[in-house]
Amino acid sequence: NPFVGTGANSTSALDYGIEQIDFAKEGFIGGSVLNAAMYNGQPIRSMKLPAGSPNWGSGWKKAVKEYYGHSMTIASHGSNMSYRDCYLSLDPTYKDDYGQPLLRMTFDWKDNDIRMTQFMKGKIDAISESMNPDVYKSSFKKPGVHYDVKPYQTTHNVGGSPMGTDPKTSAVNPYLQSWDVHNVFVMGASVFPQNIQFNPTVLVGGLTLWAAKAIREQYLKNPGPLVKA
Repeated sequence: NPFVGTGANSTSALDYGIEQIDFAKEGFIGGSVLNAAMYNGQPIRSMKLPAGSPNWGSGWKKAVKEYYGHSMTIASHGSNMSYRDCYLSLDPTYKDDYGQPLLRMTFDWKDNDIRMTQFMKGKIDAISESMNPDVYKSSFKKPGVHYDVKPYQTTHNVGGSPMGTDPKTSAVNPYLQSWDVHNVFVMGASVFPQNIQFNPTVLVGGLTLWAAKAIREQYLKNPGPLVKA
C-alpha cells in the first residue's frame, strides 16, 4: 500500500562511495551513494507507466491498476567538486521588484562528473537487469551534455558561501561567521565548499549546533571575529 508510506522509503548502499573507489583506476574523483526506492502513492505524479501507455481515460486507469505498487527506482547521488568557473554572482542585467540584482549561477558539468555517473550507470544497469524487470528505463548524463535546471536532479544544492580558514578563498570562517561582517553567521548547505555525495541535511544540523555553541559561549560575551584573518 504505497499510499500509506513515506516518500523517502529507500535502501542505500555505499559500495561505490568515496571510501570504496580507487580513483586512479576508475578515472574520476568522488563517489556516489546508491539508493533503491519504491514510489509513494501520490496520484498521477507517482504513477510510473511503461512507454506507450494511454495518458488518460479507461486505458490509463487499466495501466495504473496493473502497475500500481510494482515500480521502483535505483538512483545515484554523486559527489560534485569545486571549480573556479562554477560560482554565484549578482546578475548584471536582471533585477527583482525592488531593483536589486538577482542571483546568477554559473555552472556546467565537468568531465569528472560524466565519468562518475557513467561508472554508476554500469553498476545500476547490472543490478536492474538482474531483477528481470518487465520495463526498464535509465537516464544518465552523457559526454557533452550541459547542465539543465528543468529535469529534477536533486534539491540538495550546496555552495555559494563556502567555509574555510582563509578569507581569500572562503566567505565564512569555521564557525560559519562572515569574514567581512562579524555579526553575520550563515547556516546552511551554502557553506559547503563542495558536495561529498551525501544529502547535506544532517551535517547542516551539526554545523548549526557548532556555530550556535560558539555564538552563545564566545561571541555574545565578546562580539567580534571568532577567527583572526
